[in-house]
Parts: sequence; C-alpha cells; structure tokens
Amino acid sequence: MSRRLVLFALAGTLALLLAHALFYRFLCDDAFISFRYARNLADGYGLVFNPGHERVEGYTNFLWVVVLAVLDVVGLRPEHAASVLSLALTVALWAMVARAAWRLVPSPFALFPPLALALTRSVAVWSTSGLETRLFEVLVVGATLRLLHEVERPDAAPWSALLFALAALTRPDGLLIAAAAMTVAVVWRWRPRRAVLSAAIFGGVVGAHFLFRFLYYGAWLPNTYYAKIGGRSWWGMGVAYLASFAVEYGVLLWLPPLVLGVLALLKEGRGSHAALFGAAVLPHALYVASIGGDHFEYRPLDLYFPFAFLLVGRGLAYGWARWRRPLSISAYAALLIVGLVALPWAAHAQFPRTYSAGYPGRSVVRADRDGYLLSLGPVARLHRRLLDKTTEALVGVRQEEHALFFRGVRDQGRALRRLVDRGLLPKDTHIGICAVGAIPYDSDLDTLDRLGLTDAVVAHQAPAGHRVMAHEHYASFDYAARAGVDLWSVHPYFLLLRLDDDAILWHANVAREDGDEVFVADVDDETALVTLFPRGRETLSRFPALPLRSLADPVAYAAFVDRVVGACRARVAREPGSPYARKALALALKAQGKTDEAFAVFRDLAASGDEEGWYNVGTLLAERGDFPGAIDALKRAVALNPTMVPARHNLGMALARLGRFPEALAELREAVRLEPASPAALFALGAVALGAGERNEAESCRQRLEEVGTPASAGMAKRLEAALGGQ
Repeated sequence: MSRRLVLFALAGTLALLLAHALFYRFLCDDAFISFRYARNLADGYGLVFNPGHERVEGYTNFLWVVVLAVLDVVGLRPEHAASVLSLALTVALWAMVARAAWRLVPSPFALFPPLALALTRSVAVWSTSGLETRLFEVLVVGATLRLLHEVERPDAAPWSALLFALAALTRPDGLLIAAAAMTVAVVWRWRPRRAVLSAAIFGGVVGAHFLFRFLYYGAWLPNTYYAKIGGRSWWGMGVAYLASFAVEYGVLLWLPPLVLGVLALLKEGRGSHAALFGAAVLPHALYVASIGGDHFEYRPLDLYFPFAFLLVGRGLAYGWARWRRPLSISAYAALLIVGLVALPWAAHAQFPRTYSAGYPGRSVVRADRDGYLLSLGPVARLHRRLLDKTTEALVGVRQEEHALFFRGVRDQGRALRRLVDRGLLPKDTHIGICAVGAIPYDSDLDTLDRLGLTDAVVAHQAPAGHRVMAHEHYASFDYAARAGVDLWSVHPYFLLLRLDDDAILWHANVAREDGDEVFVADVDDETALVTLFPRGRETLSRFPALPLRSLADPVAYAAFVDRVVGACRARVAREPGSPYARKALALALKAQGKTDEAFAVFRDLAASGDEEGWYNVGTLLAERGDFPGAIDALKRAVALNPTMVPARHNLGMALARLGRFPEALAELREAVRLEPASPAALFALGAVALGAGERNEAESCRQRLEEVGTPASAGMAKRLEAALGGQ
C-alpha cells in the first residue's frame, strides 16, 4: 500500500470519527455541576457551588473545571467550550493512536487501530457530553506512550510524570493508573535516578493539589467520594458492568489477536509496550469492578480502547505475516469490526425516544413490549439481561437516556430563570432538588443537592439500604429547613410541572398523603409551581408575587384538580393515541372524584399491558372493598414492574385486609427495601407487622420513620408509638 494511499485512508478514519462523534453529540446534566463551579470561579466567587455558602468540592475533575473557567474568562461559556474542547481532544487522541499504530503495527493493519477507534460507539459518545472524559484519556494515553519512549531512551526528559500528574488532577483514578504504569516502568528497566525524578515531579503536582483541597475545603478527599462510594465495595454490580461492556463490544473476539500482539511485541524485544498497556488497564478495571462500575455508560472503560486496538492491530499483522493466510486474517478483522458496531448500533436504534429513568432495568413493561434487544439472538439477550441488572441500580445508564433527561432539566432551569427575571422569584431563592446540573446553572439559584454530591452534610449521612449508584444519600426535610431552603420540589427534579403531565397530581397527592402541606402557583396557562416549604408557612412572605395556594384548602385543591382535568382533556384531544395523555387524564378524573370514568380509562390501559393501569385498577378496587380483585390487579402490576413500590405497598395492605399477613409482610418488606426512606412504606410495614404480632419489626419501622426527618414521617412515628403502647 502506497504511503499516499495510507495517508488518505488515515484521513478517512478521522473524518469518520468526527462524523460519528457529531452523530452522538450531547450534553449531560452532571457536566453542568462542573460548569457551575467553573463559572463561579471565573466570576470571582471561588471554586464553590453556591456563592456565599460553605465550600464543598462537589466535582472530581479539578483540571477540567479550571480549564473551563479560564475559557469562560475569555468569553467562552463552559457549556459551549466543553464540547468544542472535547472534540479537539478527540482529534488529539486519534492522532496519538494513529502515530503509535504507524510505529508499532506493520501495514496494512496499521489502519486497524484508528479505524476501530472511529467506529466505536463509546469513543464517539464520550467525544462530547461536557464531562472531562476525553481530556483524561488523552493525558493517560499520552503519558503512557511517552513513558514507553522514556523506557527506551534513558536520556529522554520525564514528561510522562507531568502528564500522569495532570491526569490525576483530571480524575482521581489517574492516581492508580500512574502508580501502576510508573511502577512497571521502573521494574522493567531500573533507573533509580529517573524514578526519583519522575516521582518528585508527579508527587509535587499531585501533593500540591491535595494540600490545596485540604486548605480550601477542609478535607483530603472530594465530597463526591463520600456521596458515591464512601469506602464501600460493590463487586457484583461492577462485574456485571464490565461484563455488559465486554458483550456489547465483542471483547472475546479481541482475545486471540490481542494475545498474538503481546507475543509479537515480546519477540521484538518490546515487551515493555504490552506491560505498560496492561498496567494502564488491568488495575483500573479491577478498581472499576470494586466500586460497582459507573453511573454512565462505560465512561471509565472508554480509556481501554486505544490500548486494546493497538495490541489487536499488532496481533492481526503478526498473524498475517506468520501464517500467510491473508483472506482468513482479513475476514477476522472484518468480524472484529462487526463485533464493535452491531450491538451498540442496535442498542441505539431500539432505544425509546421518550425519557424513562433507568431504561431498561427500571422500565420492565416498556422494555418487554418493545422487545429491546431480545429479538437479536442469544448474545443480545445476554446483553439485555446484564443491562436490566445494571440500569435497575442506575449503573451504566445509556447516552440516549442522559440526552433525553437533559432536555427536561435544561428547560426547567431556563423557565426558573424567567420567573426570576419576571420578579416572581427573588434572586436569592434557595431551592432543594435532586438534579443539580443544568437547573442551578441556568436559573442561577442557590440549590441544595438532596443527593449530596455538592453537600457535605448529606454526603456523610448513612446510605440507604437499597444500593443505587450515586442515589443512596438523601437530605432530610429538617436539614433542608436548617440549611435555609425555601422551595422543596415534590417531584424529585422539577419545581415547575405541566398541568397535563401525569406527574403533577401523582407527586402532589403522594406528598399530601404523607401529611405534607403542598403549595401550588400558576405561572402560566400550562404550568404550575408545586412545592413544599421546609421552613413552614412563614416562607409565603418571601414570594409576594407568586399566587401560592395551599392544597390543604379543599376549595383550592378542587380548583387545582379542575385545571388539571381541563389540561389533560385538551391533551387527549391532541394526542388520542398517547397512553401518557390518557393516564394523566385518568389520574386527574380520579382526584376529581369521577372514579367510574377514571376506572374505565385505567382498565383500557391495563388491557394494553400498562403496569400503572393495573396499579390504579387495583387501587380503585381496594377502595371499593373488592380486595380479591384488587390483589389480582396489583399482582399483575408487580409482575410487570417488580420495582413499583406503590403497587407493592397497596398489595400488601390488601392482603392484610384479608388476614394474609405473611404475604402482606413480604410485599411491604420489599417495598421498604426498594425505597428505604419512604414514610408511607415504613408506616404500612410497621402497622401490618404490629397486626401480625411482630412488635420488634414495628418498633424498627417507628425508629426509621423518626430518622427520615420529615413532618409526615414524624407524625407516622408517633402513631406507631401510640399503637405499640396500646398493646
């Protein structure tokens, strides 16, 4: 193959990579946490999330934040600069891989590593997102390749130590990779003076950052460590995460040429290459497995592709030269490409176009109905089972879901900003929500992170019993009051809800059933602000321009429900085939007291396999006293969606009404396991346990209700205490 043709082909792989990256371009909500820190730094407030509040290191990407802050100073806003910078770094990564392939892999297989890089979904996905992923990869790959040069050339300057140090400042796991790679380099070719100099450079930079963290934040580790990991291992989930990655990208197909590549390098006297590549990957993979993987789809594993593709390319060339079977080797290379592309593309093509949290693991009905990946053979079915396990715990959440979620939070943040600009919300309003990326960034409101990523008090709380990645710590209502929170959303993420959304009445009524006083305010013809006041009714005086009404007032509640019913009827007229529109209408009709009309809609939804249809059919049957019918309907809902806590709760209560206490307790215990901080689930379990003679379990529920810390949970705890005392 002529040099000109090779260069033309290389240019083609770069164009393909950029096109692939632009196809998957997106921003994720979590990136806006870093953007907020960067903007506050650029504006002179320092590295803080809420200016004027306690300093908390709610990011794990110091260098990325600083770079974005510098760019913000010169006029490039973080949300714009991040994607452009990541794409530029993607070109840099491609260039490093292409150059290394040119040196290590004989032609024509020198084209395989850059081509495989260009075709790999994960590489394309993490070419944008707003996160620091690509900067970290460029620094680690660049440091490792530079270290190879330094091992071969004793007189080379130790730039690898600085690159590894910058990688460690970009992500904490850079410490592990640097330690492993530098240790292998020292063992491979011992140079005490070089080792000491490299260690001094690396230790000086990283040590300075640790000292800065301690002096600035008062802690040696970032707050996110306590919010996400806190010293606990999760091997079972981590292995499933790695296995899902291996199945999706056909890693088993890599093994023969990868082993051949290692053998070829050993025979050529370049075993240091294989050893250093392994040092950059294997200890890190064990670390990822130990912590349960990552919330994002293969983000920490994306680093492995450049090293693996270089070794695979070298192995293909070795097989070509050794066995002289060009057609067989070429066919195997084509099979590798198919393995890289087929399942990732199918997973994208079949992904729903509407947001559903934790898909497919938390969306059992929709996944079964659509047959997500299940019609594509045993490998795809294995991958689907692994995705069910991981995404149910919000591990390995797909890019498509993050992109869909971001649209909602971006709209919410901008809408809140408009309320501030209209004078309906004071600029110093303090909100408490669970999604603290784009909403705080765009609204510029002080924000309490109810999950603790940017709040040290919440992050250091004991985690919930049911493990969910980065969602195991919850701010209590009492803590929100002490922290000065004005508005606490009844929805996990949104203060502003559309009147024709089924979530608006669902969340408002759940809060009311928990004993909380819910306030609503119409902000336009289609949207209402729905909130709780952690500091009580005196907060009303903070918002004189908002027409806030308490849903504890029957007249206000009836008027609110009437508005919701009208909006939902209009939506059904616009979208007659939408199950979401019909579900919202049925819930509104139920709240309005038109249970017969609501029941008919729910029954039609249930007949189509909708778990919420069955749940509401069962709930209405229980309210009518038909407990056998309710139990049958609620069991269908649980069978369709085993994580549906309200269905398990109501099923347990219906079983208890018929005296079937062992079954009732089993359902209610599972509800509490799934939502350990749910006051309703804890109270129901305690009450039924008491009725079944399980006083110890009832007392445990009473104590846990007190620990939840909301007014509703405190009231329920007192009711259980009274019942316990009465026996």
